[in-house]
Amino acid sequence: MLHEPIAHPDLARGGPVQRWDDLSFSIILPVYNRAHSIGAALTSLLAQTRPAEEIIVVDDGSTDDLEAALAPYRAHVRLIRQANAGVAAARNAGAAAARGGWLTFQDSDDLWTRDHLATVVRDLTHAPGDTVAHLGDVTYTGDGYVEQLFAIKNRTFPQDHAERIADPLPLVISGMTLQGAAVRRDVFARLEGFDAGMRMLSDTAFFCQLALEGPFAVTGHTLAEIRRLPGDAEAITSLHRKNAVYARQMHVRGLAALAARRLPSGQQKLADRALSGAEFRLAQALHGRDPRAARALLWQAARRHPSPLKGWIKSQIAAIMGAPGYRWALSDSSLDRS
Repeated sequence: MLHEPIAHPDLARGGPVQRWDDLSFSIILPVYNRAHSIGAALTSLLAQTRPAEEIIVVDDGSTDDLEAALAPYRAHVRLIRQANAGVAAARNAGAAAARGGWLTFQDSDDLWTRDHLATVVRDLTHAPGDTVAHLGDVTYTGDGYVEQLFAIKNRTFPQDHAERIADPLPLVISGMTLQGAAVRRDVFARLEGFDAGMRMLSDTAFFCQLALEGPFAVTGHTLAEIRRLPGDAEAITSLHRKNAVYARQMHVRGLAALAARRLPSGQQKLADRALSGAEFRLAQALHGRDPRAARALLWQAARRHPSPLKGWIKSQIAAIMGAPGYRWALSDSSLDRS
């Protein structure tokens, strides 16, 4: 379906408005041992006011009764099965099978709002042709909390349209949520998808690379609810608590790949500062179990810090004082500003 371009005050000034001839959407839903929650996730996808062209479920080696849970939905989804390889590999498998011009993402314990895709179409209809991704707000819910992604980031965006973000890296480098994103399939393929060697944080690493490919269209309209279900031991947040060292290693891995790119000076400074902080926090996690590796990371973080003097002060305090020094250095935000 051809969407006629309509002038838009925020998006149009970034370039000529694209006549999108492929506003088609593939939803990729990886699942691992979530038979208890995938039904609600799929129901929210099938309740869209603007349906997707296809829904691809990737079973990442589940050992529960996923087959029974999927039975009521089999007429509406394409099912791919693979041996357990992690969420990044599962998403890549779904993307490789996708036929839509835009890739969207759902997790097996979360819910989309009914106008999720209608909102994406509303905004992309007006978006310049260099737009590589669309982002919307998401709500995080769990036991005793309800939070909005953009409020956590202290950012506001319009509800009734999308704002063009020419340099999205500052927005995504601290983390971003796939359930509120639509990504051009050709750009996803050019980036070769998610780093399958990362069992967590591959989405943030991907967004950092994607931010170098072109502008994003960002709306403050809520597109998904990210649910923290009681007793869910497979949730990434649970894995983060169970293996903090691995989580911080993955944070360093993603940021190191970003910092290794040939970046403009402002982006390089941002990437180096973020990587220096991630290395410092990994050193903190290793301090009690591998002091030699922790010290090496401290000196590496100091050398990488955009303000070398502040970097060395942080690292020296941590090396001399141990755990209290790490806590003090991390609590003094002035040491992270250059």
